[in-house]
Amino acid sequence: MNSERTSFNNRPGRWEGRSATNLPASPAHRSGFTLIELLVVIGIIALLASLVVGLTAHAARKMRESRIRGELEQIATAIDAYHAQFNQYPPDNVVSRDPLVVNPVTNSLYYELTGVIVDDKGNRFRSPNRQQWIGAGTVSSLFNADGFVHADANPKEIKSFLPSLTSAQHKLILKSPVDVEVLAVAVDWPLNNPLFPPPFNFSSPDPNVKRINPVRYVASPHATNNPATFDLWAEYVEGKKVKIICNWSKDILEK
Repeated sequence: MNSERTSFNNRPGRWEGRSATNLPASPAHRSGFTLIELLVVIGIIALLASLVVGLTAHAARKMRESRIRGELEQIATAIDAYHAQFNQYPPDNVVSRDPLVVNPVTNSLYYELTGVIVDDKGNRFRSPNRQQWIGAGTVSSLFNADGFVHADANPKEIKSFLPSLTSAQHKLILKSPVDVEVLAVAVDWPLNNPLFPPPFNFSSPDPNVKRINPVRYVASPHATNNPATFDLWAEYVEGKKVKIICNWSKDILEK
């Protein structure tokens, strides 16, 4: 009898029959594959992030455009109702008639469309929701008008054509000696940007006045785009351009 015993562990051919594919991967091979996977995942995440940012910016831009357009349509509807009652459009701000110069920025639309109370002498005015009177001199210096068409001594005769006006849609451009308001675009004007001078550049102790972005208005017969009715538009800064949403074009214009 052969005294040599072949143990289970040292039998010949135990490993020879194994396929090479069953061998454990080397550390170097395993690390390289994991790094490639990681780079692919990072690339996918970066791509998704850029898509999300782009879609978010696009959605915000569309929401801003929709809001401005909706508010302008609200004002345009109010102007048409005003015209139906008074048989004229709200007066614009004619600075000079020869040559013709119209200031579309500082207009009296807010007061004409919401109505004002006039005192017994006819030379002081106030909004129904305010107690402070605006003198005829202030009205003349700001709006180049003697007074307001939509005015009455009896508050019950005052009808607002903008009953659902929000606080963001009208802003104070003057607080001293009296409060004076204008209709405003919901998008503020950039502050201290030399590329975009503020619409209101007169001296004011309130720096926020330079951020006020007014609704712009020119009435017939001075309107150049809608000479039979009125030009109504909003300007706002987007990037390095001024965008215009108006009532004479469905497109968003630039200047």
